[in-house]
Amino acid sequence: MSDYSADLPDIFNPEDFKFSEPPPPVLYKYMITERVDDVLERNMVRFTHLVDTNDSFEVRKTFRRFAGPKLIKMMEGAVSNMFTPAFIERELKSKMAERGIDLPYAQVKEMFRQQFGMSIEDLLQSQMNGFVGQLLGGLDMVKTPEEFLIEIGSILMCFSLSERWDIATMWAHYGGNHAGVVVAFDTDHDWFKDDKGVSKLQKIKYLDEQNDELFDDLQAAFSSKATDWAYEREWRINTAMKQIDKTIDLGIDKIHLRSFPPEAVHSVILGAKTSDATVEHVRDILKRKYPWAKLQKATPQRMVSAYELQEI
Repeated sequence: MSDYSADLPDIFNPEDFKFSEPPPPVLYKYMITERVDDVLERNMVRFTHLVDTNDSFEVRKTFRRFAGPKLIKMMEGAVSNMFTPAFIERELKSKMAERGIDLPYAQVKEMFRQQFGMSIEDLLQSQMNGFVGQLLGGLDMVKTPEEFLIEIGSILMCFSLSERWDIATMWAHYGGNHAGVVVAFDTDHDWFKDDKGVSKLQKIKYLDEQNDELFDDLQAAFSSKATDWAYEREWRINTAMKQIDKTIDLGIDKIHLRSFPPEAVHSVILGAKTSDATVEHVRDILKRKYPWAKLQKATPQRMVSAYELQEI
């Protein structure tokens, strides 16, 4: 029998969505100096609930309804793949045997045609398509898109990275105004993959419009931000609370940390204003825990609006 569910992503398990292109070999995490010990010394990175990120509209309604023409067509295609002539013949012969009906299958098919004016395959297809329409038509009545998205945003947690280490606004906003560091991660490491070796990293899509239905664009529905944030060039990996290793309760806020293997670190880049004390502290950590990792410094070249990366 055909795999009739192959084209139907599980919308209720967004932690494992697969709708991104493969990630680049290295992704970068900008951070302030105060995070160096947690990340490099203790091998812990912070995961944040989607409803608690610094984007007030991180969780927003990017689609008007769950079910529309695209989902209906996908479901009808899945039904067609399932109810093949061979599958129908096998199931019908089994039912006939259970009831002690000893008739040639061709004769039974002809009886159906005479009774209903169509083949048994067409009859079942028609009935199932009608059921699909009724089922999908009630999806929005069970839970509205707004309720669904808020629920997902409250459950799902993300660790965000950037495609580039040389974004001036990222150094200013997340890198302590150029006094912090950027940790480069090797995306080919198993920590970023599922049990089948497929990357769990998802690229953020930037858009402001709203789609008609969920399956118009799954990436827009579950892994997107407004175009105001496009400068971040963000990728992220999602997780659930069960995979969090440590939670720090600050009263008004909770910091959720998850450990990562040291081998996932590729290199470390220091900001132009990183203090000498931080430089030596990071150098010491790399010697002890990441001897393979390069220590580099990003120096702005003002006349060409670019950074020069130097190994130190």
